Amino acid sequence: MPNRKQSILTLSDHAKFEIRKYISTMNLSNNNKLPREELLAEMIGVSRITIRQALNDLAAEGIVFRRQGKGTFVNVASLNIKVRFSPCMEFTQLIRNSGYKPSVILGDIKKVTYDPAICELLQMEKDETLILAEKMFLADGQFCVFCQDYLSATQLGGTDALLEFSQYDASSFQYMYHVSGKKCEWDKVEIDTILSSDVKGLSNYLKEQELESTPLLYLKGVNYTSDDTPILYANEYINTKIIKFNMIRKKHIAYLP
Repeated sequence: MPNRKQSILTLSDHAKFEIRKYISTMNLSNNNKLPREELLAEMIGVSRITIRQALNDLAAEGIVFRRQGKGTFVNVASLNIKVRFSPCMEFTQLIRNSGYKPSVILGDIKKVTYDPAICELLQMEKDETLILAEKMFLADGQFCVFCQDYLSATQLGGTDALLEFSQYDASSFQYMYHVSGKKCEWDKVEIDTILSSDVKGLSNYLKEQELESTPLLYLKGVNYTSDDTPILYANEYINTKIIKFNMIRKKHIAYLP
């Protein structure tokens, strides 16, 4: 088994968790204003700077909105959103939040031919081995997500770890963290659509009738650590009949005088 390291929340993450917990106790039909920063800091036991960072993060996620000179308010509409496009969750959690029971089919995990475009995005050396890991996520037994993760074998602890990795049903990110302590913090994705029948490799997992005309959301992009190091390139094909994304978007409109 990989060397399992204890996951430790940052102070800001802890503060976000506690603020969310406080929000869950509020009677938002009467008052949606949060206490002042200094009071929240005293309640949670962290500095005011940490509280400010946590509130800024929650504002970026659409959970709260901040009004200069007035305070911080809970965005009540955001609390009804079960599946957010950003920040993104692991697919098993997305499936649970959508009201289904998740399950996973472990697919092929293999060495693949050096792909210049992908390897350049991952900043791999030419002597490194490129690995493809495929995984199918089901929702109540129905096809929900098909993932193709590309990464360097060095992220797994070397090619000798492929057998162990092939039996690991949690995410590739979890495995890399347990092996190396590296955490994926953000990604940059290109958004497209595609028919299931056009997805290379999907026919290995679905019956012919399931492949015919299912429209999928297609996300492709690079995942990075906190120090902006690329660690994984992913193709993700999502059945939006099951997972329906929502998000709160801030508007930046140039209003003419």
